[in-house]
This record gives sequence, structure tokens and C-alpha cells, in this order.
Amino acid sequence: MRTAQCRFEDIANEMSQVEALRDQARMKAFGQLERRASTIAGMLLQLLGSRDRAARWMCMRQRSLGGRTAYEALAEGDFDLVWDQMLGVPGVD
Repeated sequence: MRTAQCRFEDIANEMSQVEALRDQARMKAFGQLERRASTIAGMLLQLLGSRDRAARWMCMRQRSLGGRTAYEALAEGDFDLVWDQMLGVPGVD
């Protein structure tokens, strides 16, 4: 039974490390967005209120973007579509 417990601890630790790497990548990507598309990044910050929430939104798959993330849509040149999606963020007046 002790071996199973250690394995679960190893799994939990590995998942924590993966999550930390994901957080770092998300914030690094948002930093790039701030440098390359500052208008979009600034509007997201204004709409969502924090850099973390804005960075998470950019990474979320959006049905209205065809199941893509906003980064994927931007990479394909769909800036207007991303802008329209941002203005439709729930909870934003």
C-alpha cells in the first residue's frame, strides 16, 4: 500500500510541475502579445481586470473562433474576429 501512495505523490508532484510550466508559458505568451499587439492586450486588461485573467482568456478555446484559441486565430490573421470575440466577453459591460 505504501508504494501506491508514493506513486500518487509522484504523480501529484509531476502534475504540479506541469501546471507551473503552463502558467509560465501563458504569461510569457501574454508578454509577447503586449509587445506585438499592444492594443488587443491593453483592451483585454481593461475588460478582464488582470493580466492573469487576460492571459488565460487568450489560451481558452473559443467556440466562436472555430474551437481555436485567440492566439491561433491571430496567427491565422483573424485580428477582427478576435477583437469581436473580446467585446463579447461575458460579464463585461
